[in-house]
Amino acid sequence: MEKAKLMQLEIEEKRKLPISVRNVISTKIFQDLVIATIIMAYFCLVNFIYYKFENAKFEEILKYFAIIIIIGTVITFEVSYRKSSINLLIIGMELFLCGVFSLYIPYLFLHTNSAIRTSAMILPSFLIIYYAIKSLLIFKKKQFEYRNSLSDVKEIVKTSKDSYLEEKSEKTFKAKLRREKLLRQKILQEQKAKKEGKRI
Repeated sequence: MEKAKLMQLEIEEKRKLPISVRNVISTKIFQDLVIATIIMAYFCLVNFIYYKFENAKFEEILKYFAIIIIIGTVITFEVSYRKSSINLLIIGMELFLCGVFSLYIPYLFLHTNSAIRTSAMILPSFLIIYYAIKSLLIFKKKQFEYRNSLSDVKEIVKTSKDSYLEEKSEKTFKAKLRREKLLRQKILQEQKAKKEGKRI
């Protein structure tokens, strides 16, 4: 019963995420949260500008914002391509959608009814839900990858190219027999030496 408990505890200990994996997860989630904060701050700023400036000025400012976002998107895509980073690619796609949405914001705010305008204004609250789900998915994905890498079957397949019958390594049982034989010989030699000593 105790052995079963010890084995269970050992398995649970192995399944715990090591610090290196947790650091990778934390870094990725932190990057996403930084992007989420920037995007939410941007949409809050858009709402502020809408109430602060006239319609023509609002449209002009939004065009500049859209250009800045598109430049940021292009840079992100370039960096993700060079580093072969899927995470940066997803961030680039999010920025791209944000840039496209920025082009439509003046129309949504100025030429539609209040229901659509209100929906566009409360977009940051939907982004919080989106990034919370995304962070959870990143954590679960990395956890699954780590636990999947602990599979004993994979380790056996990687380490042993030949079958267990063709192993070149010395068998444990035969090695044990050899050791026992050597010990017996030493004991016999010691006993003989003691007998001879007593005779003298």
